[in-house]
Amino acid sequence: MQQRQTRDVRLDLFKGVALLIIFVNHVGGNPLAKVTPGRFGPSDSAEIFVFISGYAIALAYGPVLAERGFAACQRKALGRCRQLWAANIATMLASALVVALAVHVAGLPMEASNRLASFAPLFESPAAAMAWHLVLMYLPFALDILALYILLVAAAPLFLWSYARFGMAAVALSVALYLIAQAVPGLTPPNLWEGGWNFSPLAWQCVFFLGASLALAVRSGRVQLPRSPWLLAAALAVVVGMALWKGAASDLGRALTPDDLEVWLPTQTIPWADKDTLGPMRLLHFLALVCVAALLVPRDAAWLRSGPARMLTACGRHSLPVFCVGVVLAIAGTAVLLAGKSLPVVLAVNLGGVAFLLVLATVLERRRTRRQPAAQMASPAPSPAPSPSGTAVAETP
Repeated sequence: MQQRQTRDVRLDLFKGVALLIIFVNHVGGNPLAKVTPGRFGPSDSAEIFVFISGYAIALAYGPVLAERGFAACQRKALGRCRQLWAANIATMLASALVVALAVHVAGLPMEASNRLASFAPLFESPAAAMAWHLVLMYLPFALDILALYILLVAAAPLFLWSYARFGMAAVALSVALYLIAQAVPGLTPPNLWEGGWNFSPLAWQCVFFLGASLALAVRSGRVQLPRSPWLLAAALAVVVGMALWKGAASDLGRALTPDDLEVWLPTQTIPWADKDTLGPMRLLHFLALVCVAALLVPRDAAWLRSGPARMLTACGRHSLPVFCVGVVLAIAGTAVLLAGKSLPVVLAVNLGGVAFLLVLATVLERRRTRRQPAAQMASPAPSPAPSPSGTAVAETP
């Protein structure tokens, strides 16, 4: 019988943190982007977003597959894809309005930032650009991750069905596709702006479906992360070692190192860590971070119920509107910093944007909690049913 368990707030919290970091990184010319976690290792917030999204998709769609079959699960996924597609269009149009105001009202040069320049095709050939955007072949800055998410959600029911029947063979196929992306890195969909997506679907599906398979395995009770000090030490060694490697190979690291010791510094930064193809060292670093987070942050940690943690959790729970609004704010912040980059302006752009996103998520969460009791009283609780594979999975709200 299926067990519908409570939501793991750690997933929403880490996803919320990732979304705020993504906003900071998306602001062009932002000095604070130089001190975000992605500067201290090969992986960054994109992996967190995609991995946790895969984890959540498995918990939300697994019960649908088990109780109502593949067709119902695919319909649910396609409905979500339509929402993501509409959000992608709305975000692009809202961002384009900001760019138009920055260029034609404030007089900023469009070529001064790749954030603004990515909208040039839309202003030069609006009809053609919109037509390509509708089929996800014109994606201005920061919108390719939503396009990637649309493809992954559409493919999720097939993976869940394969996992229910063939188990780890489905994961092995995902890994095989990842290896193909490493061998042939040019296998990315076209983009009218940059020539290709910044995320290879063949590569990034691996981290998405690793999250999905982990969710199903953990909830079935078959897999538990061992509370081993040796595992924690190994994961920390990977995280710290790569941070030192990346720092030592940077210009700042060389500037701070005495001349006599420069010969010991690495001449190149971490290899096999390309973002578009999710290089192996990048994936290794992220999986080490997952182990560290899982081992050091218990599910029942008291601080997860604190006010700041609840705000971050709300960001992760309402990730789609937070991300979309964050993209628009990042484009606006880029224009503001192009006009002037004094310390007060930098702080206002970053703190103001983060505060706005936190408030937005808090308002959306309060609306959700007010509606939830009424919805629960109006509809009977669904009866649990065994999954096709005999494993237990849980749906998240």
